[in-house]
Amino acid sequence: MGVFYPYTVRLADGEEMVVELAIGVNVQRFPQMREKIIDKTFHTFRHPGTGKPFTVEVPFMYTDIERNAFFSVRPPKNRTEWNEHSVALAQVFDKVPAALSQPDTRHSRVVYGLAELREKLIAQDVGVDDRLVELVKVFLIHEHPFLIQKPRLRLMLDAIDEISAHFIAAFDHGQEAFDLAIDRENFDDLVAKQAELTGWVSKHHTSSNIFEEGDGGWVNLWRWSPSLGAVGTLRHMAALAASGEPVPTKDPRFKTMLQTLPRGNQLPTAAKRDLRSLQRYAKDKGLIDLEDSLFEIRFDKELEDDWSLNRDVTDIDTLWSLLRDLPDSNVEGNVKLSGLFLNVGESGGYYYPGTGNIEIGEHMLRDRESFEDVVRHEVGHAVHEKLKASIDPWLEQRFGWRSYSVFRREEVDQWVALMGGWGALSSQQQREVWGFLRTALGSRAGWDPGPTPSAPIAHPWNARDFGPRLAFEQSGSYWHNRNQNWFRRNGRAFFCNFYYKRLMSLDEATLDLINDKMPSKYAAMSPLEFFAELYALYYDLDDPQRGNVPADVMAWMDANIGQADMGGIDNDLGPAHRSGPPQS
Repeated sequence: MGVFYPYTVRLADGEEMVVELAIGVNVQRFPQMREKIIDKTFHTFRHPGTGKPFTVEVPFMYTDIERNAFFSVRPPKNRTEWNEHSVALAQVFDKVPAALSQPDTRHSRVVYGLAELREKLIAQDVGVDDRLVELVKVFLIHEHPFLIQKPRLRLMLDAIDEISAHFIAAFDHGQEAFDLAIDRENFDDLVAKQAELTGWVSKHHTSSNIFEEGDGGWVNLWRWSPSLGAVGTLRHMAALAASGEPVPTKDPRFKTMLQTLPRGNQLPTAAKRDLRSLQRYAKDKGLIDLEDSLFEIRFDKELEDDWSLNRDVTDIDTLWSLLRDLPDSNVEGNVKLSGLFLNVGESGGYYYPGTGNIEIGEHMLRDRESFEDVVRHEVGHAVHEKLKASIDPWLEQRFGWRSYSVFRREEVDQWVALMGGWGALSSQQQREVWGFLRTALGSRAGWDPGPTPSAPIAHPWNARDFGPRLAFEQSGSYWHNRNQNWFRRNGRAFFCNFYYKRLMSLDEATLDLINDKMPSKYAAMSPLEFFAELYALYYDLDDPQRGNVPADVMAWMDANIGQADMGGIDNDLGPAHRSGPPQS
């Protein structure tokens, strides 16, 4: 028989859908279910809006009385619990009478996900021992070593025909996939060498020998992965910490665990929670060096030693709480964010696009709210650097942000055109105005205007309503704080950015949003700072001004940057309220 129950599943876009899922499959009663598993349509549904297919992974028992085969199917995320699940399955069959299932011919396994179940069925159809299939995978990796250059490889048997055995190599959290084929004759030769293969396993995996274990275990190449063993050790250590027992941080196994754990976005969700438990333990015990190491594993980002030397156990804890609430792709999956450094004796924050490093001034640590604001702001810069191709066009289309180099004549022409154009100015006068603007913006990056241009009294530059001059004069020092005075025309505001040496413009409605509904006028400094401020506000879930973010902007941020995490994988502390503007 097949036992199905309705489940409500939450889709990636937040939508919910009710689907019928099996908790038990008997292929003698419903042979079509076996075919659905092999053709990859079992537990597969279509999104009600987009029509895109998706597969749901839930635990269920697969029973094939005729073949005396039984598979306990578990979600892939539970792989680290394979030992416990194997013991549980073996205990089930300890109670099954031999008349119902002969132990000497029984084939029972724990598998993780429908893909693993499918390859067991394919091997079953051609009478190949699934343990030998896993050793063929070792041969394929040896022949194609590039496969292990990337983390979390999944190598699955896809089909066996008269010509070849076909495998698919893919990666968790990755889009790449490779088809690998081995001639059927070579495949058969390999699996025929069972004595040699058994000897290899006995020599290299004495503590995890798939040929010597009883029935009911997990037979998969990746149970030999050091990172999988490290995740299992992590789970044990986190359980000790959660129960209040001492964690043996000096034990060689603990140190090996730290060296071999996956990092950042390669960590399973449960491992992220376990790391958080260990981090709390390290904080409570004052083990700041361990806190530092756990942080770098969790987020796959360098944390400068000054954070540890600062000796305040709450600093890394606050940083952890903050970063884990941001979308994974913004932090641990962001190649434009390399490390977090503490600037001793300094205030504010800075992001360096060339190195991908964020520097936070030590004085910001005095106030948790300001500290969080600055970190979010600087991470926003790193996200912008990563996603320029989508963010910059959006800032222009939605908010009217445009930025022009004062050193390029054609860009100056475009800026002036937004004001209405050059009008009756001759080509010579236009060139002269271009020179005046270069003088006005100064020779060094800073917060103050350059020298006031010396134009003849009768020159158009001095005309009462000449836009380029008014844009310069009405910008002033720290122009973002004076944005109400900026020159405006045709629904746009114009200003000179003396820090970046650029001529800028944006929609007047965007200035209204900054002045009336965002925490800081610093958002008017440039499009880079506007996005960083918007990012910091949007992901500060506790900020009362977050509700001022327009609905269409929220929707775009959700779809293109990442949904705001309302709880966090390892949530324990709520985000702080914003207080004061962050610096660049």
